[in-house]
Amino acid sequence: MSRLSSVMEAERAGERSRALKHLLAHPLTLSANSPEAFAAIARHREYLTAWFADHPGWKLSVDVPGGFARLHKVPFGTSATRAAQPSGRSEFDRRRYTLFCLALAAFNEIGAQTTLMTLAQRVEELSIEEEGAIEPFETTSGHERRAFVDALRLLMELGVLRVREGDTDRYALSRETDALFDVNDRVLAHLLSSPIPPAFASGPQELLDEVFPDTEEGQRQRHRMTVFRRLLDDPVLYFEDLEADAVDWLDHARGWLYRVLEHDAGFTVEKRAEGLCALDPSSITSDTSFPDGGSTAKHAALLLAEQWVRLNKEGIVRIRRADVVELIRRLQRDFGERCGWSKQYPPDDDGCGRLADEALRLLEAFDLASESGDGWRARPAIARFRPGAPTRKAP
Repeated sequence: MSRLSSVMEAERAGERSRALKHLLAHPLTLSANSPEAFAAIARHREYLTAWFADHPGWKLSVDVPGGFARLHKVPFGTSATRAAQPSGRSEFDRRRYTLFCLALAAFNEIGAQTTLMTLAQRVEELSIEEEGAIEPFETTSGHERRAFVDALRLLMELGVLRVREGDTDRYALSRETDALFDVNDRVLAHLLSSPIPPAFASGPQELLDEVFPDTEEGQRQRHRMTVFRRLLDDPVLYFEDLEADAVDWLDHARGWLYRVLEHDAGFTVEKRAEGLCALDPSSITSDTSFPDGGSTAKHAALLLAEQWVRLNKEGIVRIRRADVVELIRRLQRDFGERCGWSKQYPPDDDGCGRLADEALRLLEAFDLASESGDGWRARPAIARFRPGAPTRKAP
């Protein structure tokens, strides 16, 4: 291979890797929002489609005329720490998800354009039809309208809705406010990503059910996809979270797995006795980071992690929420004023309790802690935050 060919192949591999990681971070990529990334995805769609199908078992749809790419990710499992959150809006709770799903159902009877009030009326009707299963949507409630606006905002960010006229946010203040939307049917048709169509699922948990051949090869395929999904989608993979057969598969496929993740995706694989971690040096796939500045909850969680490591060394494996609140109270006293912690967490029972819950939620989201029975336990990766002596580099 000539030097020029070698350079061109390296550039091609780099572009494929960046496109792959962009899809991991943005499973629904719109050409209007990310033109360069979408162009790279379109150029390498055959390679990317095969890669995602072979390794994590995810379907990739690239609609060039429609200007979007949809990676139908199926998660390793469910997590309460990954709520949707449109830019500048509240994190989704159960009610917002309910209104979001009702809005999707309402599109079955809506054409290429609709108004906000028409959509709200149809959502209200659908909620009443499900009496007993869903609390009716109350358009007279400002709290309900704010939740509905958040659902609409997510649909707008996903490219399903585009405002042609009006102000969506004002609906939260007055139910007489209206807006005109364009509806993108092509994006809407690819929005849901579940192995089982909702109409055939008896409950939410069944949406993630997948059927694999009851053969040795079928089980190997299931274990391979489980490991890839966990490493591509989560901060850490712990061996204790895998089935015994999946751990056996991993033991026999380690070398191949590391090469695929490092060569194809550009990850650095960190190996530990308790598990693995696929690190992205480019940070393209990171939707959030820990620790970082500017957040009282993250600072408190970091200090809590340090305390937790110390407690583990003393043989204390599980701690109760009340003990965490007491630790936060001490940290608030020692660091709150000095580090400019947010005034929304006053040093009283309520403020320390809310800060403790947010810190625990952060540690859980990064697989550094987990709720266990009547308390919480630290997970092995938390040890990387143990305090150490300061080091000075030579000049």
